[in-house]
Amino acid sequence: MQTDFDVTIIGAGVVGLAIAARIAKSGKKVLVLETNDGIGQITSSRNSGVIHAGIYYPQNSLKAQTCVEGKELLYDYVKRHKIPYKNLGKYIVSFASQIHRLQILMQKGINNGVSDLKLFEKKELTKILPDVNADFAIFSPSTGIIDVHSFMLSLLGGLTDFGGQLALLSNFRSAKPLSNIDPAWQVEVECGKRGDKNNEKITISTNFLVNSAGLFAESNAKQIEAYPKKFIPKTTFVKGNYFSVMNGCNFNNLIYPLPESEGLGIHLTLDLSNQAILGPDTEPLEKKELFNDENRLQFDYSVDEKQKEKFFSSVVKWWPQLKFDSIQPAYSGIRPKLKNYFGKTGDFIIQGYSQTKIPGLINLYGIESPGLTASLSLAELVAKEIAIYD
Repeated sequence: MQTDFDVTIIGAGVVGLAIAARIAKSGKKVLVLETNDGIGQITSSRNSGVIHAGIYYPQNSLKAQTCVEGKELLYDYVKRHKIPYKNLGKYIVSFASQIHRLQILMQKGINNGVSDLKLFEKKELTKILPDVNADFAIFSPSTGIIDVHSFMLSLLGGLTDFGGQLALLSNFRSAKPLSNIDPAWQVEVECGKRGDKNNEKITISTNFLVNSAGLFAESNAKQIEAYPKKFIPKTTFVKGNYFSVMNGCNFNNLIYPLPESEGLGIHLTLDLSNQAILGPDTEPLEKKELFNDENRLQFDYSVDEKQKEKFFSSVVKWWPQLKFDSIQPAYSGIRPKLKNYFGKTGDFIIQGYSQTKIPGLINLYGIESPGLTASLSLAELVAKEIAIYD
């Protein structure tokens, strides 16, 4: 069936752009729909900018697979395309009473294929990190940081170089299949700032529809006709706040505590200018409180000064030299989390024809950390889904 586009992707975050660039390179006509007036303005620009090694995730999970593979792809990409990055390495620190948990975590990383981990004891650790109070630490040399915006601009360049298009201020409204056999979709798009009553609505056709909208993936999926609701996992929102450390610090590596049940714990990361950032924490959000009068999702990214005590008390345990007055609210981000879906707890979901038997529809759910690291690997998996029809 003749359509306007071969592939239409909803969402111009880092994962959506990675998918778009990968598919455009294969010779297909690609369109990316983005609600905002710029790329990566939501989750992709509000994180730690860390290239993860692949330590934390359950063995054989999609997170583990795409993080480990994506890390190698990402380091290769940033070197070839001259994207600013630093391979700083990371220490995950613990006290003697936590050594069993640390050993389990290290074994999890090894099981995932992270082969370069090293365990340090206090004597060695004191020489390496004299400002850290800890008895043991895992060192992950392949952890790093990246200029996320430069990476996204490069992906956008890859998309346009191969004839793909980005449509900003283009809000996905609905889709319906044009065929029960072949991949073909009719997509309604609202053009203009979200909520503007004068916005124009247009209709396009596409062979493949890829829902890579992050926080909005669930709500978009509910607007896809003939897509059974049983396939749509419930997404919860978790806010992560960050505080900056004023007056600098003596660290040249990332420092993490042991992970918590809902996150990796409040940790210290560095940006490319060596500014130290603490965070994120995990602040569950009530979805019903996020809708405005027009029944549209809106997010409050402000950081409450009252969180300062929590951040300080958490970090000062392993960084005793930290001064309370040296930390200030910085920024926040909101990430989508999946609780339990078909036996999978908190893993990425790439849902294509083999799951739904709906031709030409691919949905990505729960793409949070390590989504940045995994982006190029996720793009390869989506490309394989589309290549089935070639």
